[in-house]
Amino acid sequence: MKSPSLPGALRRIPSCVILLSASLALLAYPAAQARPLGAQGNDFLYQVEPGDTLEALAQRYTQNPNNWRPLQNLNQIADPYRLAIAKILRIPLSMIPRQSARATVTHIHGQVTRNEKPLQVGDTVEADDILRSGQGAATLALEDSSLLTIPPGTEVQIRHLQTFRGTGLTDTVLNLPHGSVESLVAPNDTGVGRFEIRTPATVTGVRGTRLRVHSGEAGSRHEVLHGLAAIENATSAEQKLTQDHGTAYDGTGSLLGTEALLPAPVLDPLGTPNASTLTWAAVPGATGYRIQLALDAVGTQLESSQLLTQTHTPLNRSGIGARYVFVRAIDRLGIEGSNAMLRIERTGGLISTDGRPVISSDGTPIRLGHY
Repeated sequence: MKSPSLPGALRRIPSCVILLSASLALLAYPAAQARPLGAQGNDFLYQVEPGDTLEALAQRYTQNPNNWRPLQNLNQIADPYRLAIAKILRIPLSMIPRQSARATVTHIHGQVTRNEKPLQVGDTVEADDILRSGQGAATLALEDSSLLTIPPGTEVQIRHLQTFRGTGLTDTVLNLPHGSVESLVAPNDTGVGRFEIRTPATVTGVRGTRLRVHSGEAGSRHEVLHGLAAIENATSAEQKLTQDHGTAYDGTGSLLGTEALLPAPVLDPLGTPNASTLTWAAVPGATGYRIQLALDAVGTQLESSQLLTQTHTPLNRSGIGARYVFVRAIDRLGIEGSNAMLRIERTGGLISTDGRPVISSDGTPIRLGHY
């Protein structure tokens, strides 16, 4: 490929051609962390690294080096051999070869169904599958090690599940009519191909992040715990959401507000190893609290999730081994805040077939030591 001879090629490109989304993304991703940054609309976003050329990028992502010229035109680049470091390039998704992918079920608690049939650990989930958690919870692992946690009361459709051929990047689109999902995307820092969560009124594009999305009749809530996300509403207006912030939309997609996440509650220390109640100080601005129990310290393998208005909750110590309790405050818009976490050791107890403790007539769990 020869360097193009264009009129005015030596002119400096006006700064106005740099996309607004690119400049905002740079606030979250400095040049030292250049990598694939997810998608926006019908385009894949890539942040330029030292030594990149359009020909090499066209070969890497479109598998056709001759695609350098349409990329040059789309991104208004004067010299395809001299790319501005940290510039955000758009590559149309239609130019990127993709192949079918699967997600693997790595955790199940209680009953979760796929297309109305029970889902089990080790099962694979494919595009068009519909998952319903009811009173259960599940965790899915994508081919790039991204994790998707499905708490109780959720319905999610796997609308699109592919990979960018030859890159290891995934292309995932989820429909969330109601319930919640929490995503831990590209935890190995390999970058994001496309990861979108769609509610009836919004589309959330993940740009390398840990994100929660909640959907229901009242609208949707979005919370970024790490990284960056971009949200489009019914009018296609895009809003950037940065780390430790959340946003709320009503059922029509109108923006209700954006807030900093409420701080993690301060948990009172447990008085004894067998304490049966956890308490915490009220968080200013909180209208309620989310309490979750998980097998892991990251909170991806859920056993339960519930809402409370009070600042205390009973501790279920039935079962064997360690568990992790997560407590977070909920603000006036329904945005859930940062987690406080407590590790507890569980003593032996009777467990029913659905994973719940067997309760005595006085409301306390029946322990194995009673027999």
